[in-house]
Amino acid sequence: MPSFRGVHYTREGEGRAVLLLHGWGGSIDCFASVANDLSGDFTVFRLDFWGFGASEMPPLDADIYSYAEVVEDFINKVIASPVILLGHSFGGRVAIILGAACPLVEKIVLIDSAGLRPRQSLKKRIKIARYHRLKKKVNAGRIEPSKLDTFGSRDYLALPTALRQVFVRVVNEDLSYLARKIKVPTLLVWGRRDSETPLYMARKLRKMILHSTLQVLNGGHFAYLECEREFLRICYEFMHTTLFFSSSPN
Repeated sequence: MPSFRGVHYTREGEGRAVLLLHGWGGSIDCFASVANDLSGDFTVFRLDFWGFGASEMPPLDADIYSYAEVVEDFINKVIASPVILLGHSFGGRVAIILGAACPLVEKIVLIDSAGLRPRQSLKKRIKIARYHRLKKKVNAGRIEPSKLDTFGSRDYLALPTALRQVFVRVVNEDLSYLARKIKVPTLLVWGRRDSETPLYMARKLRKMILHSTLQVLNGGHFAYLECEREFLRICYEFMHTTLFFSSSPN
């Protein structure tokens, strides 16, 4: 299968270009059924982000902008035409950056997208403060580094060591300032029961992005798969028209 700058990708169908960007920990397989449907009307590209699927590991100093830079290069050199971006979760982070900066992006679909700083519960703030206290002791040589091994999300703890610091840099980046710069038509598709990137984030993005509309599905963080038929109907309508439809009740 073809690769570009260490990133594995696929191409299916004919028509206007669509690029599908999976979430953290996923791969091109996450969008397999969506790509199969869209390829009847579009040229559909899927790629494995660095560190996932068949792609290479990222550089040790990589951050979210490094990922976006590779995807922009892919758009310019491989797709080489205007493109519609569909980004789920982490893929939404990349889509936000490119939507604000890449001239070839003509429309965006953000699906349960990450990119905004989440609200922190009291329990989470206490845990973070405890982590920083222990880290100071580790740096001073007073306790073993293994004392920090239980801290972090399930996603973080499941990662190979080479990806952990990349993950920290990615999730701590607030992209609000870039969301406000997006001027292309943007569709927000969200699961009403999403607990990873809750619905309040969609409402914030809806206010930040000038030409945006929100559609809420009866699902969780993977609502695009749980409610796939409805998701595809909404996407087709958005991708085939220059008009905006009104947001769904939320």
